[in-house]
Amino acid sequence: MRGKNLAIAIIVLAAGLLIVGIGIKRTSSSTDTSQQASQSNKTYYISFDNYYFEVPKQKTVDDKIVPGVQFLYGLNVGIKTNTLDDLFNDGAVGVQALIPLNGENQAFEHYLNNVSKPAAASAFSGTADLFFSDRKDDVRVAELLSKKNGQIVRRQYIVNLPQAVAVVSKEDNETFKSIGQSLGQASAKFSDYESIKVKVLAEGVMLKNRMFEDIYALAHEGLKDANDLDDLNRLAERSKDMLALEIKVYGAKISKKEMTATILFSDAQNSAKNQLGSMVFRQSEGKWKLYTLQLPNGTITGTTEENQ
Repeated sequence: MRGKNLAIAIIVLAAGLLIVGIGIKRTSSSTDTSQQASQSNKTYYISFDNYYFEVPKQKTVDDKIVPGVQFLYGLNVGIKTNTLDDLFNDGAVGVQALIPLNGENQAFEHYLNNVSKPAAASAFSGTADLFFSDRKDDVRVAELLSKKNGQIVRRQYIVNLPQAVAVVSKEDNETFKSIGQSLGQASAKFSDYESIKVKVLAEGVMLKNRMFEDIYALAHEGLKDANDLDDLNRLAERSKDMLALEIKVYGAKISKKEMTATILFSDAQNSAKNQLGSMVFRQSEGKWKLYTLQLPNGTITGTTEENQ
């Protein structure tokens, strides 16, 4: 799925969005009263760059394709990922943080006018149109349209949060609009944002440092009912080469029932050796606890009864 073409082609996600491959809206948005993410019946993606968006129904959010970028597309829909054009031509919508601008409007407009707009034009050997406006909550937003031969080939909806964020699409589809509407600052939306971030990142640190006894002791009762510490140690032993690599976690998908974070095992010398894993957490006694750990060479998970 992650061919060499993607590693070569991922220089610009959309004009003005610089990213590194792993080898592989105009509407307003209001800030809701602060709440706990786990108390909502909706599904959200919470980026540890301090932004969030609601995942539309019948859509999945994929943060495995490119580090730090989320792609949304239809559930159970096969999409091609050899190049970025494949993704966008199949209707995928991308979300990515730009540089932190602290919500300062002058810096936001300067960056888009002098960096993003020229890149948007040159990326497709065409032209680019840039429009600014204000949301109802007075947050500055922008539309950036890349054109080739007069036709729109890429569109961006960029929101000037403390961490500026761009929503990228080829078509002005419902997913693109929905993400643009729901995009906001995670720490302002969710009272438990910091604890979620700390929990997930701490679990990654413990994994990197092979603190398996601590991981097991803090795990969900369902995982411990179905597995003992030796099961975890055996899984870790099978994946020891991967645990020696750098571990990166960029965010988590969260619903009322569970929270899932993708783990990227990153080889700085050879991206072809990168591997993926995941951690699934469930609530127990008001806390998020590890329920499933998937490593490159196996998985341990909770009891069947807990899964039902």
